Amino acid sequence: MKKGTLHVAVAAAALMLGATSAKAEPPVLGPANNTVDLRVVNNHATTVRVYLVDANGKTYSLGRVAEADFRIMQIPGDVTAKGDVQIRIFPDEPLGSLAGNSDGISTRDLTLKLGDAVNLFVETNLDESQVEIHRG
Repeated sequence: MKKGTLHVAVAAAALMLGATSAKAEPPVLGPANNTVDLRVVNNHATTVRVYLVDANGKTYSLGRVAEADFRIMQIPGDVTAKGDVQIRIFPDEPLGSLAGNSDGISTRDLTLKLGDAVNLFVETNLDESQVEIHRG
């Protein structure tokens, strides 16, 4: 009878050890959790440059998106925490290009929070470009 009790105790201890090791770890806070996603779909005839302007007027270069391509960029959470931001797009045309002028477009002031996602569709006629905001 003692052997049976010992086997049950060992089995119970093994189950308890297994249960404690299966505990979920808390999420690690890092860059991916402290950003707002910006998805740029470029339907423009040339590569475009993407900039972010924070509430204090400071400009950040987020990168370039080739024509007929898309790119996911990250807007840092500490920038959106300062207040409203604007996204600015400029065609990246070679010097002397006949594709048009270098005037760009800018969104209205956007209030973004962590977990939000912004979709920006850059069209051939820049004035027809659209912005969608998905709240997280």
